[in-house]
Amino acid sequence: REVGTVDQLLVSPWRPLGILAGKTLPAVVVGVVEGLVIWAIGVFVMQIPFHGSFLLLCLSIVLFIFSTVGVGLFVSAMAKTQQQAILGAFVFLVPAVCLSGCAAPVENMPAWLQTATWFNPLEHALITFKGLFLKDMPFMEVWANTWPLLIIGGVSLVLSGWFFSRRLE
Repeated sequence: REVGTVDQLLVSPWRPLGILAGKTLPAVVVGVVEGLVIWAIGVFVMQIPFHGSFLLLCLSIVLFIFSTVGVGLFVSAMAKTQQQAILGAFVFLVPAVCLSGCAAPVENMPAWLQTATWFNPLEHALITFKGLFLKDMPFMEVWANTWPLLIIGGVSLVLSGWFFSRRLE
């Protein structure tokens, strides 16, 4: 936005939905490839046993990346400068990591904080990834932990599109 690229996008023949898709799809593809590379390094180089379904892992990675890209685009759509976008990402990422269950189990957090973790894509993804790696989590359990990622990604992308199209007016 600061160097005028957003203005160039806004005067292009693309509609806000097309611009949003153009910003989302490459990030999702790159994120999925990175997730699969990390999986391959873990399994083949570090010899971490993988007990779950590879297809369920791929589905989980796609949904996780979709939700995090949605949140990122939402932060980006609300920010007016690059500095605001970086600060917004920081404000989201630090609590997301702390409330993901990575440092402290979610079950040990107060009830109100456990409720707040429902809006954290990282928490849902970690449950699924650990379950698939360690205990061959069945499809229904994977689905129970990944459908919130669809909601988070969908809502954040809709809000991103709304904020972005509002800038057109």
